[in-house]
Amino acid sequence: MRTFLSKSCFLLCFLAPVFAFAQTNEGKTFWCGFMEHRDVNQNTKVVMITSKQSTSGTVSMPLNGWSQAFTVAANGVNLITLPSNAETIGSENITSTGIQVNAIDPVSVYIHQYFSMRSEASVVLPNSSIGDEYFVMTYEGVERSGTVFPSEFLIVATQDETTVDITVSDRTKLGKQAGTTFSVTLDQGQTYQVQAMSGNGDLTGSYVKGDKDFSLFAGNKWTQVPKSCEARDNLLEQMYPLATWGKLFVTVPNDKVNYDVFRILAAEDNTVIQVQGTSNSSSYTLNRGQFTEYQSSQASYITSNKAIMIAQFNVGANCNGHTLGDPSMVILNTVEQTRDTVTLYSSSFQNITENYINVIAQTVDIDNILFDGNRLGDMGITTGTVGPNDEFAFARVTVSSGAHTIISQGCGVIATAYGYGNVESYAYSGGASFNEINANPIPEGGCLNDTISFDIGLEPPRFEFAWDLGDGTKTTQGKFEHIYNSLGAYPVQLILTDNCLLKTDTLYRDLLVSLRQAVDASELIEVCQDESIQLSATDLAGARYEWQGPLDYYSEEQFPNLQGVQPGMSGDYAVIGIVSGCATFPAYTPVEVYPTPLPDLGPDTLFCSRDFVFELDPGDFNSYRWQDNANGETYAVRFEGNYSVTVTSDFGCINSDEVSLVEQCPTKIYVPNIFSPNDDNINDTFGPFATDVISMQFQVYDRWGNLVFESYDETNHWNGEWNNKLAPNGVYVWFVQLEGYLKDGSVFSQKKTGSVTLVR
Repeated sequence: MRTFLSKSCFLLCFLAPVFAFAQTNEGKTFWCGFMEHRDVNQNTKVVMITSKQSTSGTVSMPLNGWSQAFTVAANGVNLITLPSNAETIGSENITSTGIQVNAIDPVSVYIHQYFSMRSEASVVLPNSSIGDEYFVMTYEGVERSGTVFPSEFLIVATQDETTVDITVSDRTKLGKQAGTTFSVTLDQGQTYQVQAMSGNGDLTGSYVKGDKDFSLFAGNKWTQVPKSCEARDNLLEQMYPLATWGKLFVTVPNDKVNYDVFRILAAEDNTVIQVQGTSNSSSYTLNRGQFTEYQSSQASYITSNKAIMIAQFNVGANCNGHTLGDPSMVILNTVEQTRDTVTLYSSSFQNITENYINVIAQTVDIDNILFDGNRLGDMGITTGTVGPNDEFAFARVTVSSGAHTIISQGCGVIATAYGYGNVESYAYSGGASFNEINANPIPEGGCLNDTISFDIGLEPPRFEFAWDLGDGTKTTQGKFEHIYNSLGAYPVQLILTDNCLLKTDTLYRDLLVSLRQAVDASELIEVCQDESIQLSATDLAGARYEWQGPLDYYSEEQFPNLQGVQPGMSGDYAVIGIVSGCATFPAYTPVEVYPTPLPDLGPDTLFCSRDFVFELDPGDFNSYRWQDNANGETYAVRFEGNYSVTVTSDFGCINSDEVSLVEQCPTKIYVPNIFSPNDDNINDTFGPFATDVISMQFQVYDRWGNLVFESYDETNHWNGEWNNKLAPNGVYVWFVQLEGYLKDGSVFSQKKTGSVTLVR
């Protein structure tokens, strides 16, 4: 049956441009994956789920048929262990190891991967907070005894037909050179892992861009940090979308260690970075995809003129001045993206014996933060400050294993959980708001006399808004609608003030109000199952396009291509063109996908032409073409061999089937009870009449038990003589031992005996 979109619903969905600005690591749907671990197929993979409210849901691997339900109490944690095949193994091949978390209410999700002396964890971002553009942060791999333990990253597709362009910064395991760009197309739940070729390889700075949002994880199978330190562990972190990177960070050294290793990665050329520690400062200038690495034992205040990503690495116990720990990695959150509540799970997995949580907040808020229900200022914990005016404060809290909840009633909090064992460690971020702070929230435009929605997703009192809509209208609302009644480009200005960071940004855009144009789409498309189709929309200058169709189909291409179509994809595909924010009325392309005919000649089998005519019948179709170009509905088989038929359905769809036939009749045997060897050519010899015999022994005995005849050939019969003389009339006993075929072609053995009368 064909399916149709509601034209009115489709129109309403697209004619009111809305800018989604607020993001978080809380959500209802998540996709994640586990990279290849040092201990392949032996490591434990855990999904950790927390929530501000009691809720439930499922964790599943949809492409592997595995699923497990969960419930989680408010501010609690539920741990779900994944099957061993959740680990992605190998490089540069499409796999099916994507893991989906679905919850009824918003939850936060973290993953932990560990095995004997090797442990690491990561925050997981919900679908609402991932993006389509990333840079990779990892670390140089190692090689031991000829085995490479590589730098690696993992793409997890969250939508069908996601095409991802990958530019690698180092040679890959399958030989792609540094700087090479290649593409891969993935369906929802499919994964694609890339590993460096050598132990010296480092995929940091690789650029990954998709035509749809996807999740990206990076790290190492097993490595040492810094390179000079002989202490190794696996690394695992989810990468943050480029749009959520920040320009203001506070770094806190981990507790008990002498120093940590930091890497800063730039997304644009001429990125200038200032690192101000408590006793010294430094500056760096990086270009797109470049990074710098340094060691620090001080809390630092880091600013940049363009968005950056920062990773903090724990150092192994051999080198960190502490008796415990191994390398771990965490992507730091910018202090521009704080949260009011964070619940983390401090792990005791894999012999972790010390757990800590680093807390960062505004200095004026730090003492009033609630840590497991207690004011941080009442817990006797030493705090420090950092920043030009000591704007930020931090605390390093020693905690027991289990769930911990941190609540800020001020300007928010950032928290990082980490822990040490004898020769293992883990670290992961407690999450952040993940607002697209690098994007302009002003709509690009709209249609004349249509409602345009303005919504950047930020809330007062932390944020204040001062809008000038370019037509004389001013407002201080964060979310509102507006109609322009004249054509033209309106110079819209937004003054956005962050009262927590005491920071004001002024954003501009010429919002174009235009007349709605028309777009046409391709006519009816009729195809057979598994074929490809290409939708088509007419050219509109400066337009971007959006298609919707059956089975939640969506595309932003003008000429999208659908591969391997199925009957369930039949229906109307609607397209709009959007020119400077003004959407056309939708145009529709009906698509009819006809099912593939399924001729069935049955399984390869035996037949016997001596008993009846064996006919092949593939089913009821419009036309037939057999292997010898016969065109009948059935085919009479006379000889063994290979037979095939190609059929055509009423809709012109074609398919074939073939079968191999072997002629094998069941064995038959008949032994008469009288014969007369008198040369009248009637019953002159005696023996079994047998067909389709494998082997046979035939013997005839006289009444005294003498063997008078023996044959191993069913065609060789007794002529009535014994020792070259005529045997006397009388009764003789015969015996046959036979090996032959049953009707199903199986072999049987049989012994038979009887008597025969010789009459001359």
